[in-house]
Amino acid sequence: MSISDSDPDFVAEVVADLYRYRSKRYPVVLVIALTCGVLGVHRFYLGKSLSGIAMLLSFGGGLVWWITDLFRLRKMVQAFNEIEALREATNLPPQGLDFLPTKQDLDINNPPSWAGKRGSRTRLIASGVLLFLLGLSLGAISGATGVIEPAITLIVFIVITLLAARLPGIAHMPLLGGLSRWSHRLRLYYHTTDPGSVWLLALRPIAGIFYAPWLSRARAEVRLYLQLGVAFAVGFALLDIAEAIERDSFGANLGAMIAEFIQTLVYTYAFVAPAGALLTTQLLLARRDRIVWGLSALTLASVYLGFTLTGP
Repeated sequence: MSISDSDPDFVAEVVADLYRYRSKRYPVVLVIALTCGVLGVHRFYLGKSLSGIAMLLSFGGGLVWWITDLFRLRKMVQAFNEIEALREATNLPPQGLDFLPTKQDLDINNPPSWAGKRGSRTRLIASGVLLFLLGLSLGAISGATGVIEPAITLIVFIVITLLAARLPGIAHMPLLGGLSRWSHRLRLYYHTTDPGSVWLLALRPIAGIFYAPWLSRARAEVRLYLQLGVAFAVGFALLDIAEAIERDSFGANLGAMIAEFIQTLVYTYAFVAPAGALLTTQLLLARRDRIVWGLSALTLASVYLGFTLTGP
């Protein structure tokens, strides 16, 4: 694989780092399971995104699933490490990149194979229209419900998407480095997967939930967006919990915090995922920076417009 540091879409060292085979350590997974396991975070960490989201929405299966996992945790870690070792021995990509070809066969210095048939001006205009409608809808919902976390997630997503490749130093920053690596995974996914029509692309992250059990590519796409949604939903939930504990109102606000957590996750996945798919594929079409930045500005402006129309 030949990766150029000047490539407009990828940072060489980040892509190389993503192809490293990493074992999971039981003490680390145990801490995650004890602190956030009831939300299924340990399952996401072990690459079990679909069961993780089920555990998340069922609050650890009414705690029973969570407690059962605590006893099975060592075997789960061992199974993950065995699979990772097998994939390394057979020259397959790491589990987190199972949607990609081998490292030797990956070619990211050239445009995606689908660029020739997906790079029309009509597609660019349609992407702009859909991004405007998605942003407007998200802003309106945030203004009406007061749940602004998905809008914040969209802003962070856009910033990371646009800057991760242009500022390699981001990959070494705490927290931002993780977001940068996630952004690269998403771009690698669309680089190797024909996104189809722009209208289908806007719905595919959501529709993917229904056909993910049968299609490995769909599972990879759903997993990527769930990782983002869960990461931000958990982050916002921890801030809410800390604030409630400080005010000594944790018990009184528990129901509201759970409802807000679910809303944040659903809205993030329903709106940020399609917007992310549209922006990422336009970035991969080797557009000039000002075009992709213009689409991003249009999206954020529509979020603000929607919020001002329905907000207080």
